[in-house]
Amino acid sequence: MLPYGFAQSVATLLMPYLLRKYGMPVNEIATIVAISLTPSVWGFLWSPLADTGLKRQTWILLAAGGQGVMAAAAILGVHAAPWVLMALLFTMNALAAVLGSSCGALLTRMPATLRAKSGAWYQGGNLGSSAIGGGLAIWLADHAALQAVAAITATAMVVPALAALWIREEAPARRAVGPQLAVMLADLRDVFRAKRTWMGMAFFLSPVGTGAIGNLISGVGQEYHASGDVVLWVSGVGAGLLAALGCFGGGYLAGRMNRMLAYALTGGLMAIFGFYLGYGPPTAVTYAVGYSCYAVVSGIAYAVSTALLLDVIGHRKHAAASAYATLNATSNLPITFMTWFDGVGYKRWGATGLMATDAVANAVFGALLVLLAIFGTRWWNDTGDLKD
Repeated sequence: MLPYGFAQSVATLLMPYLLRKYGMPVNEIATIVAISLTPSVWGFLWSPLADTGLKRQTWILLAAGGQGVMAAAAILGVHAAPWVLMALLFTMNALAAVLGSSCGALLTRMPATLRAKSGAWYQGGNLGSSAIGGGLAIWLADHAALQAVAAITATAMVVPALAALWIREEAPARRAVGPQLAVMLADLRDVFRAKRTWMGMAFFLSPVGTGAIGNLISGVGQEYHASGDVVLWVSGVGAGLLAALGCFGGGYLAGRMNRMLAYALTGGLMAIFGFYLGYGPPTAVTYAVGYSCYAVVSGIAYAVSTALLLDVIGHRKHAAASAYATLNATSNLPITFMTWFDGVGYKRWGATGLMATDAVANAVFGALLVLLAIFGTRWWNDTGDLKD
């Protein structure tokens, strides 16, 4: 998952930094970034590619290689027309979506006892590399020529993907297009007619565990009288490391307690730190301590969410990547919505409103999910309508 995280950091950190450095207006940069990130929501439309023809490890290698080429071209073409940069970054993230769904499909082949650990490593690679990679790339952009930045970024995307060569995977069955689509659709039908799937959707679509404050935290540092260096470390590299640490904590919890309950409880923890950020003294200490704790909980929530998602999918022989990508897209929707909703809170009441909006949403929906986890366990465990 390291190449996936690096793609996110190129789109959201490195390229905006470079484009602003070379004179592009912020509104144009925002448009490029917004459109280039859309594959994270509807990349599931082409995720069936990873269920056809080639091994998932082959798709991982091809996607990572393509990502590296697109990223390097965007960095070297920093003076190109906005639509060219948009196309390059969009393609990079579309390939990242194929890589992510291929990794997700491989996770479904894990024994049920390893789902929590594998979810932790999956999200740890994603969250850690996006923050750390972005910070290092920005530093590199200030100390090296664009050619070196492009080459190192492409290498960083390709090399970790070579780990896929060590995966032992059966070759996919060769079928004509018609029969291949038929078995994929049958697999997807099994998933989406299961009770467990719709229970899982209640968790994935809720605002609990979205970590949406993280998308806005760097913009409110001055309201806490935090210096630029504090903002850089707290909202960037530091947050990425802490979120990755939280992922491993989430994997530990998901392996030792009811995963629905573990996920619901992250809402309460996020609410605590959200309220602290909103109503604590407006100082750099509040900013650093509050958001650092929030970042850890975000990592916990992401890891538990992935373990839940793997439980929902079960062992899909023909449509694992399609099912994973489709359900994962539903969990990305509330991140977008809550980022917007938190922004509305900021517009009305400033930083306090932003933090309180996020905290209230986590607290209220977290309580509802606790009830669902307690009273819906029997329904969740009824796997008669879900092959596993």
